[in-house]
Amino acid sequence: EAAADSELLDEAEELEDDPFFTDIYVGSRFPAADWLVAPATTQAAAKADGKPGVNRIVHSFLCLVPDAVKTSHLVAGSGYDTYLVDAHRSFQGCCARAATWSRSQRHGAQERCRPVVDFYEGDFLRMLLDRMSQILHQPYDLNLQITSVISEVALFPHPQLDEYVLDPYVSLGPGCRSLFSVIVRVIGDLMQRIQRIPQFEAKLLLVRKQLMGLEPEDMVDHATILKGVIVLEEFCKELAAISFVKYSPEPD
Repeated sequence: EAAADSELLDEAEELEDDPFFTDIYVGSRFPAADWLVAPATTQAAAKADGKPGVNRIVHSFLCLVPDAVKTSHLVAGSGYDTYLVDAHRSFQGCCARAATWSRSQRHGAQERCRPVVDFYEGDFLRMLLDRMSQILHQPYDLNLQITSVISEVALFPHPQLDEYVLDPYVSLGPGCRSLFSVIVRVIGDLMQRIQRIPQFEAKLLLVRKQLMGLEPEDMVDHATILKGVIVLEEFCKELAAISFVKYSPEPD
């Protein structure tokens, strides 16, 4: 099992140099051009301080999962707005806990990461990104734990983390990755895999209803990947809500 995990991680790292890799989906019934827009087309919309606007960031996360694999709009009470209140409350709590930490106070809100020749995200972030890259292959409970930890990291009030974790348009050097680029890689893999799942849309909706307690827990083929898709959709909505809370200007 450890060898299989290592092989999957090695494959993910090999493709990480080109996080948008749109060329590998030629001929797919879900062509990449229909669901993926490279950030280069949106750089002109950046604000004067070099950061993209909050609406642009929120839109990027909400549109990251293609409509073809979304099911939350088919079930009441599963909209993006359900995450906003929780994100606001969680961010306030995180700021309160970090208020006495001198490091978070020394950095100005406008400071951005300086380019480095060899970037290493660190063992902790590397583990989280590696696990995130395997969200379609991991147990449902593990995926919930991983996304929960990443959400806590994203909530932490630090400008460098804001840029690296929440900015979809951060410039990445060769071989580097961000949370956004990892999710893009996962979605690319997903759009290939679902073509081999019969009645994918119906099964996905059924699994969502099962997870919400609206349907009995009957066996469904490809349950691991289907649950991974649902976690991925919900996680992107959560990241959008966190981005809205963190990037929105403070009221006067």
